[in-house]
Amino acid sequence: MNLNIDFKSKVPLYFQLKEQIKQNILDGKYNEGDLIPSEREFSDNYELSSTTIRRALNDLVQENFLARKAGKGTFVRRRRVKRDLRKVLGFTKNMTEMGLTPTTKVLTKKVIAANAFARERLGLKKGEKVVRLERLRLADDVPMMLETRYIRTDLCPNIEKEELSSSLWRVFEEKYGLKPNRHSQGMKISTVSGHAAANLTLNDNSLVFMIKGVTYVQDNEPIECEESLYRSDKYELTFEAIVE
Repeated sequence: MNLNIDFKSKVPLYFQLKEQIKQNILDGKYNEGDLIPSEREFSDNYELSSTTIRRALNDLVQENFLARKAGKGTFVRRRRVKRDLRKVLGFTKNMTEMGLTPTTKVLTKKVIAANAFARERLGLKKGEKVVRLERLRLADDVPMMLETRYIRTDLCPNIEKEELSSSLWRVFEEKYGLKPNRHSQGMKISTVSGHAAANLTLNDNSLVFMIKGVTYVQDNEPIECEESLYRSDKYELTFEAIVE
């Protein structure tokens, strides 16, 4: 591990050490499961006190970058992406904030008759049309989420002809003049198999987070709904409860 500790800097030594180890992990110089140097090795190589080293490593354990295994050492932890369910945060921004490179693959986009799920959430009648958009979202080329969206064709005519691998909400606003202003969602634990499991590179019956949501524009008009599958081994979903 190539580190540059500046003993003349006003930045605390433990913080310099912590941030440089973290950056090495984010840059891919250390991968999930790799053993990092021991406290003795850090001390011998960089002339740091055990207190400084221990504080830096403890902070990285708390931040879920490292994990300790008794009698074996300290390892780079398999990190989960944190998503706060109270906030609407785009996939691209969420991944970028975690130091990951996001990409999107559009699997299908076609006009269909709205199914029961879409009719209920979008207030449509049987036979009315929607665009069914299925996208695979990846971070550092690893599948993270499989999302299926149903978009109203009366509000967004010919949207299936648009390039839909980036922000869907931006298309709503820039192409159709419809700015999303509210998004409701619910989450449950589910399992995947077949097509969904294959796209997420999971075994059949693997556990996932299933999030169902509806996006609204002005006048509380629903414009699209989603049914997305998040890999539970890659995501940590959070929310804050208020005690009354």
